Amino acid sequence: MSPTTYRWLFIAVIALVAWRLIPLSTEQELAAANRAWRVGHFEQATGIWQPLAEQGQPRAQALMGWSHELGQGSEQSLTQAIRLYRQSAEAGDAFGQYRLAELYLRGVGVTRDLHEAFRWMEQAAQNGDVPAMLKVGVLHLMGVNGRVDMARAKQWLYQASQKGNKLALTVLQELALAEEGRGTFDFDAHAFLSAG
Repeated sequence: MSPTTYRWLFIAVIALVAWRLIPLSTEQELAAANRAWRVGHFEQATGIWQPLAEQGQPRAQALMGWSHELGQGSEQSLTQAIRLYRQSAEAGDAFGQYRLAELYLRGVGVTRDLHEAFRWMEQAAQNGDVPAMLKVGVLHLMGVNGRVDMARAKQWLYQASQKGNKLALTVLQELALAEEGRGTFDFDAHAFLSAG
């Protein structure tokens, strides 16, 4: 090999070592953990999330809560899941807010409470969570605040549909047909609330 080749090889090795010594950003760590989770490497994912959650990183708290809720990559514990979801939700993380709302909606690990579910679901929707947008729309159609609020329901359903939620688009189309007298909208809130 020529001296130039050795020089480039040496530079490449030094660059590789330096790259491995530079810590990943939180976003990069979360992305790596999410990739691991998607391919079923749950322990690898939680190995990344756990330290971040302990440091108070809200998305990592929500994801560790999900791991505890499902019992994948960590011990199944609804108590732990609820604690982590609540910490994440209170810190403003949309996924943590959505997951906490889901537990209240279904009455899993907590007393079923539609008002508490709506409160957290609406915060998640306001923070951009698309499934939460669908469910807030449905909760408005159910009259969870004491009366059916068709305008707010349509607003949230429209936002969800604009972000690609096909179920929200279907609900809007069915509502429009029913309003025109060209269809009967058979609204089964429970079916919509169990969808995501």
